[in-house]
Amino acid sequence: MSGNPRWSYVQARLQARHGERLQETDWRAIEAARSLDQFIERARGSRLRRFIEGVQGRTSSHGIERVLRDAWRSYVTEVAGWVPEAWRQAVMWTSHVPELPIIDALLKGAAPKWIRQDPVFAALTETDLRKRSAALTNSLLYPLVASGAREETLAVRWYTHWYSLWPQHRMADHKSALFDLAATINAHVERLDRAGIQETSAAYRRDLARSVTRIFRRHSGSPAAVFCHLALVALDLERLRGDLIRRRRFEPSHATEAR
Repeated sequence: MSGNPRWSYVQARLQARHGERLQETDWRAIEAARSLDQFIERARGSRLRRFIEGVQGRTSSHGIERVLRDAWRSYVTEVAGWVPEAWRQAVMWTSHVPELPIIDALLKGAAPKWIRQDPVFAALTETDLRKRSAALTNSLLYPLVASGAREETLAVRWYTHWYSLWPQHRMADHKSALFDLAATINAHVERLDRAGIQETSAAYRRDLARSVTRIFRRHSGSPAAVFCHLALVALDLERLRGDLIRRRRFEPSHATEAR
C-alpha cells in the first residue's frame, strides 16, 4: 500500500464500489428478462442504475451507445476526483478507451453519420480529412493523432500518452503493478484477435476480470488499484452494452429514432 494517506481514502472508496459490482447470479437474473423494457427495469433495480438511467425502451441503438459513453465519462470523472491531483490526468485519460474505435474511424475518414449526434465528436466530423485532423490536433485528443515518421497503432499512441501522464516522483513504488495491468489487458486483446469466428467474448471477459481482480487485491491502496477498478467497470459496461444492443435489435416493433 502507498505511504500517502490519501490512498487509504481512495482504497476505501474503491472497495465500496468494488463490493457493489454484480455477481454472476445477479447478471443472470437480469439477463433472464424477456424484453428490453423488462431488462431495463431489472437493471435499474440493481447497481447498474447509475449507468442505465438515461436508457428508455424506445431508445435507439445509437442512443444507447451514447448514454453509456456519457455514463462512463461521468464515472471516470468521479473516480478522478478521489485520487491525488498528480494522478488525475492519467485517470481522466482512461475515459477515451471505449472511444478508440470511433476516433480511429474519424482519423480514417470513415466515421458513421450518427457520430454527429454525439456532442463530444460532432465538432470532429469535418468531411475534409485535413480539417478533421486539425480539429483533433486542437482537441484534448491530440495525442492520438499520428505524427512524424512513426505510425504507431492508435492503442499504442493512447498508451504512450497515458504513460507520460504518470507523475514521476515515487514511481518506483507503482510502475511494476501498472505494467502488469497493461500487459494483462494487452494479452486479453491479443487473445480476442486470435479468437475463432464462432467464439464469444464472454469467457475472455471473465478470465480478464479474474486477472484484473487479483492485481486489484495485490496492489490495494495504490494507483494500480484505481485503474484495475476502472477496467472492471469497463468490462461490466461492455457486458451491459451487449445485452442492451442485442435486445434493441431483436425488438423491431420499437421505434428506432435516436433520442
